Amino acid sequence: MPPDATEKNAGSAPEAPKSGAKVRLLSLDDVDGRTVAYRRCVDLISHIERDLGGVRQLSTAQQQLVRHAALTATMLEDLGSRWLAGQPIDPTTFSTLVNAARRGFEAIGLKRIPREIDTLSNYLAGKSVTPEPRS
Repeated sequence: MPPDATEKNAGSAPEAPKSGAKVRLLSLDDVDGRTVAYRRCVDLISHIERDLGGVRQLSTAQQQLVRHAALTATMLEDLGSRWLAGQPIDPTTFSTLVNAARRGFEAIGLKRIPREIDTLSNYLAGKSVTPEPRS
């Protein structure tokens, strides 16, 4: 068997635990908090929670949905940045993550809120300045 055949791919699914082995679940608290990806994800979690009225206003389930949506958005930002830098990405993975992020944000109640805008005539009326008479 070639030497690289036993190496794990970074994106591969984890192996199932062997019989009798303990399974250790990881959380965000177990991740190295110094990485850019971790800091971005935590920042998004904070911003989304604030958009929803603060973490104290959210149920545990909503907090989990916020974490999942932020993690998905972080992965999307990474893939988008890689593509913009000229690196190849899998368009199917990107599209799947976009749809997952959209559904996640809809599940926690985030929606587009249109802002009020002036009509063109009101905008132009506000911009017109009458010159002061010369004395």
